[in-house]
Amino acid sequence: MYFVLGLCLFPRVDYLEVLRLLKAGERGLRPWSGVNKSSLTRARQRLGWTVMRDLFRAMTRPLGQGPELFHGLRVLAVDGMLLAVPDSAGNRDAFGKCGSQRSPMGYPMARMVAVAECSSHAVLDAVIGGWKDSERIVSDELERHVGDGTLLLADRGFWGLGRWHRLRDRGAHLLWRTDRRIARRVEDVLADGSYLARIEANKHSKAAGTVKAPPALVRVIEYRVNGQAEVVRLITSLLDHEQYPAGELAALYARRWEIELVFDEIKTHQRDRPVLRSQTPDGVRQEILTHLIVHHATRDLLAEAARLTQSPAEQTSFTRALHVVRRSVITPSGFSPLGPSATAGSASPRSRQLCCQDGGHATAHGRSSRASHRSSARHLANPPAAVVLPL
Repeated sequence: MYFVLGLCLFPRVDYLEVLRLLKAGERGLRPWSGVNKSSLTRARQRLGWTVMRDLFRAMTRPLGQGPELFHGLRVLAVDGMLLAVPDSAGNRDAFGKCGSQRSPMGYPMARMVAVAECSSHAVLDAVIGGWKDSERIVSDELERHVGDGTLLLADRGFWGLGRWHRLRDRGAHLLWRTDRRIARRVEDVLADGSYLARIEANKHSKAAGTVKAPPALVRVIEYRVNGQAEVVRLITSLLDHEQYPAGELAALYARRWEIELVFDEIKTHQRDRPVLRSQTPDGVRQEILTHLIVHHATRDLLAEAARLTQSPAEQTSFTRALHVVRRSVITPSGFSPLGPSATAGSASPRSRQLCCQDGGHATAHGRSSRASHRSSARHLANPPAAVVLPL
Protein backbone atom coordinates (compact mmCIF):
# COMPACT_ATOMS: atom_id res chain seq x y z
CA MET A 1 0.00 0.00 0.00
CA TYR A 2 2.83 2.43 0.82
CA PHE A 3 4.50 1.56 -2.47
CA VAL A 4 1.30 2.42 -4.38
CA LEU A 5 1.14 5.75 -2.51
CA GLY A 6 4.75 6.32 -3.57
CA LEU A 7 3.86 5.67 -7.20
CA CYS A 8 1.39 8.55 -7.10
CA LEU A 9 3.74 10.85 -5.21
CA PHE A 10 6.45 10.26 -7.83
CA PRO A 11 4.45 9.64 -11.03
CA ARG A 12 7.39 10.06 -13.43
CA VAL A 13 9.64 7.61 -11.56
CA ASP A 14 9.79 3.90 -12.43
CA TYR A 15 8.83 1.12 -10.02
CA LEU A 16 12.31 0.25 -8.74
CA GLU A 17 13.28 3.89 -8.23
CA VAL A 18 10.11 4.48 -6.17
CA LEU A 19 11.15 1.51 -4.04
CA ARG A 20 14.60 3.06 -3.56
CA LEU A 21 13.03 6.37 -2.53
CA LEU A 22 10.88 4.66 0.10
CA LYS A 23 13.96 2.83 1.31
CA ALA A 24 15.79 6.16 1.63
CA GLY A 25 12.97 7.40 3.83
CA GLU A 26 13.53 4.60 6.35
CA ARG A 27 17.01 3.11 6.51
CA GLY A 28 15.90 0.61 9.14
CA LEU A 29 13.86 -1.41 6.64
CA ARG A 30 15.24 -4.83 5.80
CA PRO A 31 17.25 -5.06 2.56
CA TRP A 32 15.29 -5.99 -0.54
CA SER A 33 16.79 -8.53 -2.87
CA GLY A 34 15.43 -10.16 -5.98
CA VAL A 35 12.75 -7.51 -6.41
CA ASN A 36 11.88 -6.61 -9.98
CA LYS A 37 9.09 -4.77 -11.74
CA SER A 38 7.01 -7.90 -12.33
CA SER A 39 7.13 -8.73 -8.60
CA LEU A 40 5.82 -5.27 -7.76
CA THR A 41 3.13 -5.54 -10.43
CA ARG A 42 1.90 -8.81 -8.94
CA ALA A 43 1.95 -7.25 -5.46
CA ARG A 44 -0.25 -4.41 -6.73
CA GLN A 45 -2.66 -6.97 -8.18
CA ARG A 46 -2.82 -8.82 -4.86
CA LEU A 47 -3.53 -5.57 -3.04
CA GLY A 48 -6.48 -4.78 -5.33
CA TRP A 49 -8.31 -1.49 -5.60
CA THR A 50 -10.97 -1.86 -2.90
CA VAL A 51 -8.34 -1.38 -0.17
CA MET A 52 -7.53 2.07 -1.54
CA ARG A 53 -11.24 2.83 -1.86
CA ASP A 54 -11.82 1.95 1.79
CA LEU A 55 -8.79 3.99 2.88
CA PHE A 56 -10.00 6.98 0.87
CA ARG A 57 -13.47 6.77 2.40
CA ALA A 58 -12.03 6.40 5.90
CA MET A 59 -9.74 9.45 5.69
CA THR A 60 -11.83 11.98 3.77
CA ARG A 61 -13.47 14.74 5.77
CA PRO A 62 -14.49 18.35 5.17
CA LEU A 63 -11.67 20.77 5.97
CA GLY A 64 -13.42 24.15 5.75
CA GLN A 65 -13.89 26.22 8.90
CA GLY A 66 -16.77 28.38 10.12
CA PRO A 67 -15.90 31.64 8.27
CA GLU A 68 -15.75 29.69 4.99
CA LEU A 69 -19.37 28.55 5.24
CA PHE A 70 -22.23 30.27 3.40
CA HIS A 71 -24.89 31.20 5.95
CA GLY A 72 -23.87 28.11 7.92
CA LEU A 73 -23.92 25.83 4.85
CA ARG A 74 -20.85 23.94 3.64
CA VAL A 75 -20.50 24.66 -0.10
CA LEU A 76 -19.77 21.59 -2.25
CA ALA A 77 -19.50 21.16 -6.02
CA VAL A 78 -19.95 18.10 -8.23
CA ASP A 79 -18.37 17.57 -11.65
CA GLY A 80 -16.43 15.03 -13.68
CA MET A 81 -13.18 14.71 -15.60
CA LEU A 82 -11.58 12.25 -18.02
CA LEU A 83 -8.24 10.53 -17.43
CA ALA A 84 -6.28 8.83 -20.22
CA VAL A 85 -5.24 5.24 -19.42
CA PRO A 86 -2.85 2.86 -21.24
CA ASP A 87 -4.18 1.34 -24.46
CA SER A 88 -4.46 -2.29 -23.31
CA ALA A 89 -7.23 -4.72 -24.25
CA GLY A 90 -8.60 -4.75 -20.71
CA ASN A 91 -8.71 -0.96 -20.46
CA ARG A 92 -10.35 -0.66 -23.86
CA ASP A 93 -13.10 -3.09 -22.86
CA ALA A 94 -13.66 -1.55 -19.41
CA PHE A 95 -13.47 2.16 -20.19
CA GLY A 96 -13.85 2.61 -23.95
CA LYS A 97 -12.50 5.20 -26.36
CA CYS A 98 -13.89 8.24 -28.08
CA GLY A 99 -14.89 7.97 -31.71
CA SER A 100 -17.04 5.26 -33.28
CA GLN A 101 -16.85 1.53 -32.62
CA ARG A 102 -15.31 0.93 -36.04
CA SER A 103 -12.78 3.76 -35.76
CA PRO A 104 -11.94 4.53 -32.12
CA MET A 105 -9.49 7.35 -31.46
CA GLY A 106 -6.82 8.09 -28.89
CA TYR A 107 -6.35 6.41 -25.52
CA PRO A 108 -9.07 4.72 -23.48
CA MET A 109 -10.57 7.23 -21.05
CA ALA A 110 -11.70 6.64 -17.46
CA ARG A 111 -14.36 9.04 -16.21
CA MET A 112 -14.17 10.21 -12.60
CA VAL A 113 -17.07 12.14 -11.06
CA ALA A 114 -16.29 13.77 -7.72
CA VAL A 115 -17.73 15.93 -4.96
CA ALA A 116 -15.31 18.54 -3.61
CA GLU A 117 -15.47 21.20 -0.91
CA CYS A 118 -15.11 24.59 -2.60
CA SER A 119 -13.30 26.37 0.24
CA SER A 120 -10.58 23.78 0.93
CA HIS A 121 -10.44 21.92 -2.44
CA ALA A 122 -10.78 18.64 -0.53
CA VAL A 123 -12.30 15.81 -2.59
CA LEU A 124 -14.88 14.11 -0.37
CA ASP A 125 -16.14 11.34 -2.62
CA ALA A 126 -15.59 10.00 -6.14
CA VAL A 127 -16.92 7.36 -8.53
CA ILE A 128 -14.99 5.89 -11.45
CA GLY A 129 -16.71 4.89 -14.69
CA GLY A 130 -15.99 4.60 -18.39
CA TRP A 131 -15.84 7.14 -21.19
CA LYS A 132 -19.38 6.29 -22.34
CA ASP A 133 -20.87 6.52 -18.84
CA SER A 134 -22.91 9.67 -18.31
CA GLU A 135 -21.73 12.02 -15.56
CA ARG A 136 -25.36 12.35 -14.55
CA ILE A 137 -25.79 8.60 -14.00
CA VAL A 138 -22.44 8.08 -12.31
CA SER A 139 -23.09 10.99 -9.93
CA ASP A 140 -26.07 9.15 -8.39
CA GLU A 141 -23.58 7.25 -6.21
CA LEU A 142 -22.08 10.45 -4.74
CA GLU A 143 -24.26 11.07 -1.73
CA ARG A 144 -22.06 10.13 1.23
CA HIS A 145 -21.08 13.69 2.21
CA VAL A 146 -24.12 15.46 0.74
CA GLY A 147 -26.72 15.95 3.47
CA ASP A 148 -27.76 18.29 6.29
CA GLY A 149 -25.79 21.51 6.38
CA THR A 150 -24.48 21.33 2.79
CA LEU A 151 -25.18 23.35 -0.35
CA LEU A 152 -24.38 21.48 -3.57
CA LEU A 153 -23.46 23.38 -6.76
CA ALA A 154 -23.83 21.64 -10.12
CA ASP A 155 -23.81 22.45 -13.80
CA ARG A 156 -26.82 21.94 -16.08
CA GLY A 157 -25.66 18.45 -17.12
CA PHE A 158 -26.64 17.06 -13.70
CA TRP A 159 -30.29 18.06 -13.71
CA GLY A 160 -32.85 15.38 -12.86
CA LEU A 161 -36.10 15.78 -10.94
CA GLY A 162 -35.70 12.43 -9.18
CA ARG A 163 -32.11 13.32 -8.25
CA TRP A 164 -33.29 16.69 -6.93
CA HIS A 165 -35.86 15.04 -4.63
CA ARG A 166 -33.38 12.39 -3.46
CA LEU A 167 -30.78 14.99 -2.41
CA ARG A 168 -33.40 17.20 -0.80
CA ASP A 169 -34.68 14.21 1.20
CA ARG A 170 -31.15 13.87 2.58
CA GLY A 171 -31.33 17.45 3.86
CA ALA A 172 -29.02 19.04 1.29
CA HIS A 173 -29.73 22.40 -0.31
CA LEU A 174 -29.10 22.77 -4.04
CA LEU A 175 -28.00 25.53 -6.41
CA TRP A 176 -27.91 24.22 -9.96
CA ARG A 177 -27.72 25.74 -13.40
CA THR A 178 -30.46 24.77 -15.88
CA ASP A 179 -31.66 25.70 -19.34
CA ARG A 180 -34.87 27.51 -20.27
CA ARG A 181 -36.92 24.34 -20.64
CA ILE A 182 -36.89 23.77 -16.88
CA ALA A 183 -39.12 25.57 -14.34
CA ARG A 184 -41.31 27.59 -16.71
CA ARG A 185 -44.42 27.57 -14.46
CA VAL A 186 -44.08 30.83 -12.53
CA GLU A 187 -45.80 30.80 -9.13
CA ASP A 188 -44.67 34.12 -7.63
CA VAL A 189 -42.24 36.95 -8.42
CA LEU A 190 -40.03 37.97 -5.48
CA ALA A 191 -38.70 41.40 -4.50
CA ASP A 192 -35.08 40.70 -5.52
CA GLY A 193 -36.03 39.81 -9.12
CA SER A 194 -35.99 36.04 -8.62
CA TYR A 195 -39.22 34.04 -8.83
CA LEU A 196 -40.76 30.81 -7.60
CA ALA A 197 -41.65 28.17 -10.16
CA ARG A 198 -42.94 24.64 -10.14
CA ILE A 199 -41.22 21.77 -11.95
CA GLU A 200 -43.19 18.70 -12.96
CA ALA A 201 -42.08 15.39 -14.42
CA ASN A 202 -42.12 15.13 -18.20
CA LYS A 203 -45.47 13.62 -19.20
CA HIS A 204 -44.06 12.51 -22.55
CA SER A 205 -41.15 10.55 -21.13
CA LYS A 206 -40.37 7.40 -23.07
CA ALA A 207 -39.67 5.46 -19.86
CA ALA A 208 -43.01 3.66 -19.87
CA GLY A 209 -44.12 2.15 -16.58
CA THR A 210 -41.72 4.19 -14.43
CA VAL A 211 -42.95 6.09 -11.39
CA LYS A 212 -42.92 9.82 -12.07
CA ALA A 213 -41.19 12.08 -9.55
CA PRO A 214 -43.53 14.48 -7.72
CA PRO A 215 -43.45 18.21 -8.60
CA ALA A 216 -40.87 20.45 -6.96
CA LEU A 217 -41.12 24.11 -6.00
CA VAL A 218 -37.87 25.94 -6.78
CA ARG A 219 -36.60 29.49 -6.88
CA VAL A 220 -35.25 30.71 -10.24
CA ILE A 221 -32.47 33.31 -10.54
CA GLU A 222 -31.56 34.77 -13.94
CA TYR A 223 -28.67 37.14 -14.62
CA ARG A 224 -26.03 38.14 -17.15
CA VAL A 225 -22.28 38.29 -16.51
CA ASN A 226 -20.60 41.59 -17.42
CA GLY A 227 -23.31 42.52 -19.89
CA GLN A 228 -22.89 39.38 -22.02
CA ALA A 229 -25.83 38.23 -24.12
CA GLU A 230 -26.11 34.78 -22.55
CA VAL A 231 -28.52 34.52 -19.62
CA VAL A 232 -27.33 32.35 -16.74
CA ARG A 233 -30.30 30.54 -15.19
CA LEU A 234 -30.06 29.00 -11.73
CA ILE A 235 -32.58 27.04 -9.68
CA THR A 236 -32.24 26.62 -5.94
CA SER A 237 -33.98 25.09 -2.97
CA LEU A 238 -33.20 28.24 -0.92
CA LEU A 239 -36.60 29.91 -1.28
CA ASP A 240 -36.20 32.76 1.23
CA HIS A 241 -35.10 35.76 -0.85
CA GLU A 242 -34.49 37.90 2.25
CA GLN A 243 -32.08 35.47 3.90
CA TYR A 244 -30.47 34.39 0.61
CA PRO A 245 -30.53 37.37 -1.81
CA ALA A 246 -30.30 36.58 -5.52
CA GLY A 247 -27.10 38.61 -5.90
CA GLU A 248 -25.32 36.54 -3.23
CA LEU A 249 -26.39 33.26 -4.81
CA ALA A 250 -25.30 34.41 -8.27
CA ALA A 251 -21.87 35.34 -6.89
CA LEU A 252 -21.70 32.06 -4.96
CA TYR A 253 -22.38 29.95 -8.05
CA ALA A 254 -19.11 31.18 -9.56
CA ARG A 255 -17.38 29.08 -6.89
CA ARG A 256 -18.45 25.96 -8.75
CA TRP A 257 -15.30 26.51 -10.81
CA GLU A 258 -13.23 25.66 -7.74
CA ILE A 259 -13.73 22.00 -8.58
CA GLU A 260 -12.10 22.63 -11.96
CA LEU A 261 -9.05 23.90 -10.08
CA VAL A 262 -9.15 20.71 -7.99
CA PHE A 263 -9.05 18.62 -11.17
CA ASP A 264 -6.17 20.76 -12.44
CA GLU A 265 -4.23 20.09 -9.24
CA ILE A 266 -4.66 16.34 -9.69
CA LYS A 267 -4.27 16.04 -13.47
CA THR A 268 -1.57 18.63 -14.13
CA HIS A 269 0.51 19.11 -11.01
CA GLN A 270 0.18 15.87 -9.06
CA ARG A 271 -0.19 13.28 -11.83
CA ASP A 272 2.46 15.08 -13.94
CA ARG A 273 2.11 12.67 -16.88
CA PRO A 274 -0.40 12.47 -19.75
CA VAL A 275 -1.37 8.81 -19.23
CA LEU A 276 -1.76 6.74 -16.06
CA ARG A 277 0.54 3.77 -15.43
CA SER A 278 -1.86 0.88 -15.00
CA GLN A 279 -2.51 -1.66 -17.77
CA THR A 280 -5.57 -3.26 -16.12
CA PRO A 281 -8.97 -1.81 -15.12
CA ASP A 282 -8.48 -2.70 -11.45
CA GLY A 283 -5.05 -1.12 -11.53
CA VAL A 284 -6.54 2.05 -13.03
CA ARG A 285 -9.14 2.25 -10.25
CA GLN A 286 -6.44 1.65 -7.65
CA GLU A 287 -4.23 4.38 -9.14
CA ILE A 288 -7.00 6.98 -9.39
CA LEU A 289 -8.11 6.38 -5.80
CA THR A 290 -4.52 6.63 -4.60
CA HIS A 291 -4.13 9.97 -6.36
CA LEU A 292 -7.23 11.13 -4.47
CA ILE A 293 -5.71 9.94 -1.18
CA VAL A 294 -2.47 11.83 -1.81
CA HIS A 295 -4.39 14.93 -2.89
CA HIS A 296 -6.62 14.92 0.21
CA ALA A 297 -3.64 14.41 2.53
CA THR A 298 -1.81 17.32 0.88
CA ARG A 299 -4.90 19.52 1.11
CA ASP A 300 -5.23 18.57 4.79
CA LEU A 301 -1.68 19.82 5.32
CA LEU A 302 -2.47 23.04 3.46
CA ALA A 303 -5.65 23.58 5.47
CA GLU A 304 -3.64 23.51 8.67
CA ALA A 305 -1.05 25.88 7.20
CA ALA A 306 -3.89 28.21 6.20
CA ARG A 307 -5.25 28.14 9.76
CA LEU A 308 -1.82 29.05 11.12
CA THR A 309 -1.58 32.05 8.79
CA GLN A 310 -5.32 32.83 8.93
CA SER A 311 -5.51 32.86 5.14
CA PRO A 312 -7.98 31.17 2.75
CA ALA A 313 -6.96 27.60 1.94
CA GLU A 314 -7.74 27.98 -1.77
CA GLN A 315 -5.14 30.78 -2.02
CA THR A 316 -2.25 28.58 -0.84
CA SER A 317 0.17 26.87 -3.20
CA PHE A 318 -0.71 23.23 -3.80
CA THR A 319 2.46 22.72 -5.86
CA ARG A 320 4.68 23.93 -3.02
CA ALA A 321 2.90 21.61 -0.60
CA LEU A 322 3.56 18.66 -2.93
CA HIS A 323 7.28 19.55 -2.89
CA VAL A 324 7.24 19.55 0.92
CA VAL A 325 5.51 16.16 1.06
CA ARG A 326 7.87 14.61 -1.50
CA ARG A 327 10.93 15.88 0.36
CA SER A 328 9.58 14.43 3.60
CA VAL A 329 9.25 10.99 1.99
CA ILE A 330 12.93 10.70 1.06
CA THR A 331 14.15 12.20 4.34
CA PRO A 332 15.50 9.53 6.73
CA SER A 333 12.69 8.38 9.02
CA GLY A 334 10.36 10.65 7.08
CA PHE A 335 7.93 8.14 5.59
CA SER A 336 7.86 4.60 6.86
CA PRO A 337 5.34 1.81 7.32
CA LEU A 338 7.53 0.70 10.22
CA GLY A 339 9.04 2.55 13.14
CA PRO A 340 10.83 2.01 16.44
CA SER A 341 7.53 1.96 18.34
CA ALA A 342 5.42 0.38 15.61
CA THR A 343 3.44 -2.73 16.33
CA ALA A 344 1.92 -5.20 13.92
CA GLY A 345 -0.63 -3.52 11.72
CA SER A 346 0.30 0.01 12.83
CA ALA A 347 2.00 2.77 10.91
CA SER A 348 4.63 5.34 11.83
CA PRO A 349 3.64 8.90 12.73
CA ARG A 350 4.71 10.29 9.35
CA SER A 351 2.88 7.69 7.34
CA ARG A 352 -0.28 8.03 9.41
CA GLN A 353 0.02 11.79 9.04
CA LEU A 354 0.12 11.35 5.26
CA CYS A 355 -2.73 8.98 4.62
CA CYS A 356 -4.61 7.66 7.62
CA GLN A 357 -6.06 10.59 9.57
CA ASP A 358 -9.79 10.45 10.10
CA GLY A 359 -11.59 13.59 11.13
CA GLY A 360 -8.44 15.11 12.64
CA HIS A 361 -8.53 12.72 15.62
CA ALA A 362 -5.54 10.66 16.63
CA THR A 363 -5.39 6.90 16.12
CA ALA A 364 -2.26 4.83 16.80
CA HIS A 365 0.69 7.19 17.47
CA GLY A 366 -1.86 10.00 17.27
CA ARG A 367 -0.10 12.57 19.43
CA SER A 368 3.23 12.37 17.62
CA SER A 369 1.42 12.14 14.28
CA ARG A 370 -0.35 15.44 14.85
CA ALA A 371 2.90 17.02 16.05
CA SER A 372 4.63 15.92 12.85
CA HIS A 373 1.70 17.17 10.80
CA ARG A 374 1.81 20.59 12.50
CA SER A 375 5.55 20.78 11.93
CA SER A 376 5.04 20.36 8.19
CA ALA A 377 2.18 22.85 8.25
CA ARG A 378 4.34 25.43 10.03
CA HIS A 379 7.04 24.85 7.44
CA LEU A 380 4.49 25.77 4.79
CA ALA A 381 3.09 28.67 6.78
CA ASN A 382 6.40 30.20 7.96
CA PRO A 383 9.17 29.32 5.47
CA PRO A 384 12.44 31.23 5.06
CA ALA A 385 10.93 32.71 1.86
CA ALA A 386 7.21 33.12 1.28
CA VAL A 387 5.54 29.79 0.53
CA VAL A 388 1.83 30.52 0.84
CA LEU A 389 1.24 31.97 -2.60
CA PRO A 390 -1.85 32.69 -4.71
CA LEU A 391 -2.57 29.95 -7.22
